[in-house]
Amino acid sequence: MDGICKAVLTAAVVWLVMGAVRHGGHRLAGVAAALPTITAPTLAWLAHEQGVVFATQAAVASVAACAMLAVFAMVYALLAQRGGAGRALVGGLAAAAALAWPVFAASAQLADALVLALGCCAVAWYTIRRHGAHKGAQRGSRCTRACAATAVGGITALTTTLGPLIGSFAAGLMASLPLISGAVAVVEHSASGPAAAARFLHGYVGGLFGKAAFGTVFALLAAPIGAPWALLWACASACAVPLLFAPSRTAAHA
Repeated sequence: MDGICKAVLTAAVVWLVMGAVRHGGHRLAGVAAALPTITAPTLAWLAHEQGVVFATQAAVASVAACAMLAVFAMVYALLAQRGGAGRALVGGLAAAAALAWPVFAASAQLADALVLALGCCAVAWYTIRRHGAHKGAQRGSRCTRACAATAVGGITALTTTLGPLIGSFAAGLMASLPLISGAVAVVEHSASGPAAAARFLHGYVGGLFGKAAFGTVFALLAAPIGAPWALLWACASACAVPLLFAPSRTAAHA
């Protein structure tokens, strides 16, 4: 399947996910944004075109990359309290980039990747909750969802196209870039203030636990039961785990 079809199909999935939670508030939207809407279709394409082994290695890399995403969210939320969206975005991306080598090293083994991811997610969850996730939020716009869906579709097509050239680690890492989180955090920060961005990112970090579960389950099951069934179980795990971190309906609308 060519890159255009991959981009369109993936963007449609993202649009449906974001649209389904548009009434849920910032935290619930953050949880939804952390779902493996890029990683799942990317692994599906990679398994089909490059084989299960390559896709499994990319899945392990995506687990480790959750550490970078958590650090990005934490630093953005903290800097947002003291400056504008531009400064917070640059700081968050710089902090995530600083973790690139540890993430690369941890990607060699699933256990190492999972420990690094869960540790960083736990620290980020606690830090944002304590310092940034205050009340004050409003729903994202239709334009925001459209921009996010378009960006995700494009990066998925690019990742699966370049996968054979850049290797499994880089493919897994590209499939886990903070595209949705970065874009939505900046939009909400600019429109509703730093508290709104912090609430979104707090939910996002909660969702990263599900993203880590997704990659772990896929990596463990892809070879024994095949990529399609592994994807099914991985997606179920990704949806179930974030329920532990999702706010109540009343809190979500706060």
